[in-house]
Amino acid sequence: MSDEHKPLRQMIWERFISKSVDWLVVAAIGGLVIMVFDPVKERAMAIWNTPDALHQLVVRVESLLGQMADVRDDIESLRRPSEVFEVSLTNTRPLDGHCVEREPCDIQIKVRRMAEGVRCRIVPGSTQWGFINPRSDLFAPAQRIIPGVARNIGMTWTTIDVQVMTPVGLEPTADFVFEASYTSCPGMTPRDEPLTFQSSRIPFPIRTRAR
Repeated sequence: MSDEHKPLRQMIWERFISKSVDWLVVAAIGGLVIMVFDPVKERAMAIWNTPDALHQLVVRVESLLGQMADVRDDIESLRRPSEVFEVSLTNTRPLDGHCVEREPCDIQIKVRRMAEGVRCRIVPGSTQWGFINPRSDLFAPAQRIIPGVARNIGMTWTTIDVQVMTPVGLEPTADFVFEASYTSCPGMTPRDEPLTFQSSRIPFPIRTRAR
């Protein structure tokens, strides 16, 4: 029987059955693909869980960025200088040839900036002066009598004259030292604490004050 001679109700029913079968076949194939292929399954599930999936993605990205920042800081820290200044061991000395306990001591210091520390900036007021007893390795601070102005010296040798009050309890030969703190060195970030560097030890003869 041709379509022209079929009742309208029968034609509609047959077309409905045909389309239903097509839909069922497509649904079955789609379900099989989703079950077999995990990437497709995950993508399909993400459609229903978009807010959660997006939140998890953001968390993972933030964690990754944090790890990258830590690695970058670690790499940058390797560029920090191992020393900022050099003190002449032969031209740094007490002007009188020795220091006397409880008395002012005039000291001539020959110092220059190292190439790796040229960019570093000294922290005003951070310089500390003193002596170290070689046998006990104990540090005895020495107050500078006339405070100086912090300055960033260059790479050429510079002479600095300081006057400090010699502390008591020093050995006959004590090592003169000083230290200073710096910022803006290579490998440092604005949030880093200042780096502190100590000079080489230079033996000074020490005498006790006459009574």
